[in-house]
Amino acid sequence: MAAALNQPYGRSRARGTIDTKEGTMKNVSQEGFTRRTFVAGAGLSALGAVAAGMLGCAPETSAAKQAPATDDQAETKTAAASPTDVAMTETVEADVVVIGTGVSGLTAAISAAEGGARVTVLEQLDGLKKVYAHSITAVGTSFQKELGEDWTPEELVDFWNQYPDSDSFMDREAQLFAAQHSAESIEWLIDHGVDIVGVTAPPTNPFQVPVRTFVTSADRDGVKAYLEPLKAKAEELGVEFRFSTEATKIVVDDKGSVTGLETVSGSTGTLFKLKSLIVAAGGFGASPDLLRLYAPRTPNCSTFDGESKGFAIVQAPTVGADVVAPGGTMAYFVNVDGGYTDNVGQGMFVNREGKRWVNENLYFLDRAGIAYKQGITEYWALYDATLYDQVAAQTGEKGLASGSIVTADTIEELARAMNVNVAALKETVDEYNGFCTAGEDAAFGKPATRAGRVFDPDDAKAYDLDLIEKEFTLLNPLATPPFYAINATVQTMALSGTTGGMRTNTDGEVLDVEGNPIPNLYAVGESANGHLIGYFYPQSGTSLCMCFCFGRYAGAAAAENAKS
Repeated sequence: MAAALNQPYGRSRARGTIDTKEGTMKNVSQEGFTRRTFVAGAGLSALGAVAAGMLGCAPETSAAKQAPATDDQAETKTAAASPTDVAMTETVEADVVVIGTGVSGLTAAISAAEGGARVTVLEQLDGLKKVYAHSITAVGTSFQKELGEDWTPEELVDFWNQYPDSDSFMDREAQLFAAQHSAESIEWLIDHGVDIVGVTAPPTNPFQVPVRTFVTSADRDGVKAYLEPLKAKAEELGVEFRFSTEATKIVVDDKGSVTGLETVSGSTGTLFKLKSLIVAAGGFGASPDLLRLYAPRTPNCSTFDGESKGFAIVQAPTVGADVVAPGGTMAYFVNVDGGYTDNVGQGMFVNREGKRWVNENLYFLDRAGIAYKQGITEYWALYDATLYDQVAAQTGEKGLASGSIVTADTIEELARAMNVNVAALKETVDEYNGFCTAGEDAAFGKPATRAGRVFDPDDAKAYDLDLIEKEFTLLNPLATPPFYAINATVQTMALSGTTGGMRTNTDGEVLDVEGNPIPNLYAVGESANGHLIGYFYPQSGTSLCMCFCFGRYAGAAAAENAKS
């Protein structure tokens, strides 16, 4: 059994640190919560109020903030029961109970079943939980070795920890464990029916660090790519699924051991008597109260995480679990009409004051983290006529018609259309144009040019593994009218997940505030990622890397525990 990893680790040799105040690579201060600091203040009573809201009296505000549902998403609904008034009229015994049918939950269920346990999986929805991801961060896979990619697990962890804001919360040893076992996770997925094609990078992110593997199943649909084959494998192993069943309370005996779980399905309350419980219930993206408490700088975000109500964080005080919640989210800015706003960074970005605030060429998650830290809720991406033609495919006439994209023949007129200070924007543009002429960005350090890896436009394959190199000019002057400004606001900053949950060790055992495992309790995925991902989300695919690694090890540990 892995040792309890309860102490924070200092930042290791990093590949650079992001200055979130200046939008450059430097050093900054830190924020966030652990349960120790949280309990020391007024936070616990605030969490109690949130818990009360979750038990039937929470304001129904999250639905309005969710991203528009597709037809198949609209068919999936949460269980209608209010858990406060439902008696436990049924008792069921199980070796291992898993809460949640996301990737970590299904992975844990399979691993537990392969360990010989009788496994029951509970899901509050009437179908599989949605997955808004298709890539997995990994190093050392057979695919990467074939391409000569040689990143080590240590280098990947350094990359994850480039933000000093996250340092005091991060468990480097656990992160390294996930990185060291990431290639193993890829092989495990292939062996369990998931179609992995190899290493690539999305065309919208040509500078993405090349340590990602992508699935091609069902046009990168995460449900079809991951959940459906994993559910089929779980059923083949005899795993029982109960949908439209909401977990409401973890039952603990007088010795502090978890012995059961209360659930509600419709008007029926069921008590599960169990030997091991795995919480894979997701984060808290569907709880406005928890978002205000743990991620106060993301109000009014649209959210892809429309089902996760924070079960792990709310239940943590009732079982004595340590909570790590750095106060971050997995977020990025998009234009409401045109999708991503220039992931390459060829334009110039300004805030509401008409001033640049960032190196536009930083990875799009880095830029979102900087905006999040600075409290920026809106920015504009500026282009002249020449450059706009290169990015118009992501924006187009819809944005111009709605006003989320504005255009003018002069910078002064553009500033008025943007409703920013005319003199400030003119000064910013003049300075930026000077940087472009000099070939050096003296303010934020954006390079003049940069080579990126992109799909070959002459190759008919949608997921060709053979990328070609393309040189991008990044310092482009605003010289040729008309000029364009593309708007992105906090209302369109998509929230795909949250960071914060129960602290665990590498076996997925939930730890108390002293670092001791709570008997029979495990947590994985977004229910236990606060010590793994931190204040800023470092790279697409990181969450899935953690989910598959710790899902496998938690499931195996839970099955072994059930035998004792």
